[in-house]
Amino acid sequence: MQNKSILVVEDDPTTQRLIRHTLEQHQFQVLSAEDGAMTLDLLSNHKDIDAIILDLFLPDCNGLELLKTVRSHSIHSDIPVVILTSNDDKLDLVIALEMGADDYITKPFHKRELIARINVCLRRAQNTIRSHNTSRSISGITLDITTREVKKDDGLISLTFAEFELLLLFVTHPGKVFSRDDLLTKLWGESFVSETRVIDMHISSLRKKLDDSDNQLIETIRGVGYRLRKT
Repeated sequence: MQNKSILVVEDDPTTQRLIRHTLEQHQFQVLSAEDGAMTLDLLSNHKDIDAIILDLFLPDCNGLELLKTVRSHSIHSDIPVVILTSNDDKLDLVIALEMGADDYITKPFHKRELIARINVCLRRAQNTIRSHNTSRSISGITLDITTREVKKDDGLISLTFAEFELLLLFVTHPGKVFSRDDLLTKLWGESFVSETRVIDMHISSLRKKLDDSDNQLIETIRGVGYRLRKT
């Protein structure tokens, strides 16, 4: 994970310094932005940013709108984005996950939790690149593992990093039922603790993008979890 570049978007100087110090202690390169305008400028001029830590409350814009802009950018559309949130921001957190955020950290946070979540996001990306070099297809959906492009009926679909990883897992194991805990472990690691509703948000967003509103492709197995329907 050394020399990975993290963009930290946070307007509070104390929190910004804490995150920067913590990341630099673990050999990360850190870029800092205090508002939306600075964030977009850094993204335009630094193509090698590996992940973003994003506070939802910024002085010049809504963090959700900034997230939407990042997700629409061709170069950074699937970059891992970790949201900074407080305990009373539950609604915004749910919306952020629906819009494509990959994970979140609740303030106040422990330094080890911050590093663990960033490392999991980066490791997931690296493992995907190393482990796969072919495409996968099922039910009219084709995943190009190398370019991380997804097509359905020849139309290109833009997925976030977590959405792509979920779909790849389903496509490579059609018919297999995964519990929410299984999916959390597959995406974030055995030692990683998160809430199962994160999976529900990603599944909901993935269904919308795949035009699977009737859940005929990704099935909900009541009381258990999810599976990709065999065709």
